[in-house]
Amino acid sequence: MPHSDYSWIYPSQTDKDTDQGSTAYRRLYHGIRAAILDGRLHPGERLPASRDLATSLGVSRNTVVASFDLLTSEGYLETRIGAGSFVARSLPDQDVASDAKTSQSTADTSGERPLRLSQSAIRMLAYQRRFPRFRVARPFNPATPDLDGFPFDLWARLLRRAWRAPQIDLTIPDDPMGLVQLRDEVAKWLRQSRGVNCHSDQVMIVSGAQQALDLTARALVDPGDIIATEDPGYEGIRGVLASSGAVVHPVAVDDEGLNVDGLMATPSPARIVVTTPSRNYPLGTTLSLARRLALLQWAKSNDAWIVEDDYDSDYRYDGPPLSSLQGLDNDNRVIYVGTFSRVLFPGIRLGYLVLPPALIPAFRGMRGFADGVPAPTTQAALAAFFAEGHFGSHVRKMRMRYGERRAHLKDLIANTATGLLSAMPSDGGLHLCARLLTGQDDIFIQERMVQAGLDCRALSSYYHDKSPENRPNLPQGLVLGFAGWEQQQLSESFGELIEILQRSS
Repeated sequence: MPHSDYSWIYPSQTDKDTDQGSTAYRRLYHGIRAAILDGRLHPGERLPASRDLATSLGVSRNTVVASFDLLTSEGYLETRIGAGSFVARSLPDQDVASDAKTSQSTADTSGERPLRLSQSAIRMLAYQRRFPRFRVARPFNPATPDLDGFPFDLWARLLRRAWRAPQIDLTIPDDPMGLVQLRDEVAKWLRQSRGVNCHSDQVMIVSGAQQALDLTARALVDPGDIIATEDPGYEGIRGVLASSGAVVHPVAVDDEGLNVDGLMATPSPARIVVTTPSRNYPLGTTLSLARRLALLQWAKSNDAWIVEDDYDSDYRYDGPPLSSLQGLDNDNRVIYVGTFSRVLFPGIRLGYLVLPPALIPAFRGMRGFADGVPAPTTQAALAAFFAEGHFGSHVRKMRMRYGERRAHLKDLIANTATGLLSAMPSDGGLHLCARLLTGQDDIFIQERMVQAGLDCRALSSYYHDKSPENRPNLPQGLVLGFAGWEQQQLSESFGELIEILQRSS
């Protein structure tokens, strides 16, 4: 940026094109966006570091980071590791113009209108996953369960039984909340295993946790609202939430889980907090009881909602089962989200919401305009899988198997990776997080592992602020899944990992 004074990109509240009373980060967002669109900031031009810009404008760094996040989610800025934040070379408005130009010949002959994407689509696409995809799951993908351990023959029989003499609910499904038989079983399981305070009327069956988050954002968030998420956290959450126009604000996670005091640092009170109190992804830390109570009190005081993402709590190996945050909620502030993709198999594409009673009418109505009802035959088979005791039996069997594989991976790290890796404390789940002890860049190690055919995740990639000035502060480590592979394959793959670390040091 050729200017030493950046006040020209920060319009005052009295400028005619600025919303009166808008928050500071929104005014900065509008100023930078306008400068990009009218050519004062050129594609590829580097912006100043967030700290420098905050000092120049006399605002907090949080204000700059929030505006940068929103501009990045909408495609106006891009971040390059080791370099900084830049004006995107392909801007959203340019993309639209390019689409129109490219499709002009087709439009002339067919009468079709040029393609124009919504800002919601542009914001969501900015968070597309960039991890490599392997046709066959390879170590150490952290989201892969043991598919050989699932009783697919039994599952096929339950599907055939459901369709052999289908009830009216399967042929003409009309309840957006889902099949009542499955909702009854889910509510019963959650009460018994997770201490969730619910009945079946509060359970909505969805096509996975991503849809649950999407419905929640649509129902409760307006553009510009703050949504607080854990940092580090699951990268897929951010794209879903950003599509609503919300500003995703990171809150640090430490040994006690989400730092509730960090919620006070948001530019304005967060509308929603998304948290994984039973097990942070990827660190594996658990939210302490003191912080659970503090978070519930914070939500009550700020008229906010808590989304409890309980993605793999059925697999806990150390200590007694943990009760849910929702079970402690006396003010109906918690929206509980779960999925069957990790517990059973990813292709089942079923999950659930447990809604506070006041939200049921709104969610029911919105779901009717989304996809109506998820596949009723699969719901019926899963309801029978629960009712006949197969679900509980499967969880118990896999918990024992996964516990053995987890112990094996921990032994491999302790006995063969001395000076290279150190396993972080964790009491459950399908993966371990290991810190790099060699000072190596985990993104570089991830790339080397992918080249060797190993499906690895770099710990630093889960942090919100990956800007060059912040990257030296990010922990370097590897997120290593263990659930989907027998011990021999884990040993062989870990040996390849050790060779990569040694060659790269």
